[in-house]
Amino acid sequence: MTFSTAISARSTDQVPWFYHSVVFDLDGVLIDSEPVFEEAAKRLLGRRGLLWAPEVAHAMMGAPAKQAFAFFRKHYQLLESIEELAAESSVDFYAAIGEGGIPLMAGVVDLLDQLQRNGTPIAIATSSSRRYVDRVLEPHGLLERFGFVLTCEDVDLGKPHPEVYEKAAKRMGHSPEFMVVLEDSVNGVRAAKAARAKCIAVPHERVQRAGLASADLIVSSLEDVELRRFLGID
Repeated sequence: MTFSTAISARSTDQVPWFYHSVVFDLDGVLIDSEPVFEEAAKRLLGRRGLLWAPEVAHAMMGAPAKQAFAFFRKHYQLLESIEELAAESSVDFYAAIGEGGIPLMAGVVDLLDQLQRNGTPIAIATSSSRRYVDRVLEPHGLLERFGFVLTCEDVDLGKPHPEVYEKAAKRMGHSPEFMVVLEDSVNGVRAAKAARAKCIAVPHERVQRAGLASADLIVSSLEDVELRRFLGID
């Protein structure tokens, strides 16, 4: 069941959609990392006697680290450089993960299995670094299932700019109109739609859903039956 399903007029022309590839965001779509980011931020702020504000997470979500930490630094009027804050936060982040690693989002493996059975090319396009991608996905043995991974090191302009999704479509060998993007953040949805891709938003409780209106479809999780209906993998 979905908490809500928003379907724009352009999405109802043909169901299931006609598409050639599916591209996944990483954080909040494939892995449940947002609670870990929040815990790391709380630890960093706590050492300075400051409190975590959810609206800060909303603004940072989906953006490249440098851009996100610039906002973080300005909001809290911190004196440390962006690089110093990022390094400190990285230590807190991996400490917050602990021994268990970051869990996958519900439905990830089943969806990947279904897309693989259909012969659908899949990839990852994330604002995170390649080192981070390798570290958080390696325990799950999923990396080899994706045709390629695009990270912040592969683009000049991060989300909400469409560059990463334009490059993903080019790597796939077709125009962005034939690519479906799965995103969880406002910045990510804006990037996908600016690239002219179809976009399925899969928001969690930390996402401001009002900012996702431009998505072609909004579903409750990767297990949602509507997601499978639109992708033609019922």
